[in-house]
Amino acid sequence: VHDTTPFAVQAEVTLKTNFFGTKNVCTELLPLMKPYGRVVNVSSMVSSSALGGCSQELQQKFRSDTITEEELVQLMTKFVEDTKKSVHQKEGWPNTAYGVSKIGVTVLSRIQARLLNEERKGDHILLNACCPGWVRTDMAGPKATKSPEEGAETPVYLALLPSSADAPHGQFVSDKTVRPW
Repeated sequence: VHDTTPFAVQAEVTLKTNFFGTKNVCTELLPLMKPYGRVVNVSSMVSSSALGGCSQELQQKFRSDTITEEELVQLMTKFVEDTKKSVHQKEGWPNTAYGVSKIGVTVLSRIQARLLNEERKGDHILLNACCPGWVRTDMAGPKATKSPEEGAETPVYLALLPSSADAPHGQFVSDKTVRPW
């Protein structure tokens, strides 16, 4: 919030780390996942509020059950390009690079879960995005409401879902509860 780095630079670095980094790791590791594996992508509740700050057209794209990974990459790239031209808000984007990066992580998780259903249904791999909550870290600061241990509860819960579980899958989870997207 207090960073004086130009917004376009913040957008590029944040998307490169949070969205493209997650996408690249998943691209390499998902084919190696063994049956009954669990994938937990760390998103944020900020993705939901950022989604609400998007134009109706963008919200519709991000909520689509048929959006492809390629289309999502194009949207994330467009956001960065729009920030460089200082037209991101005019183009329907919210004024939060972090929020848009986490929209990307959440939507990517939905896409990847759908692809796992199509390509590896019998492997029972569950893939979700989650929000650990407002955790006392260097980023969130000392006033955050959750300790690191409390913040780890939802990601660990998802990572340790029993082999008999078939859900949640392709969901956004916070406080061990599926949240609407």
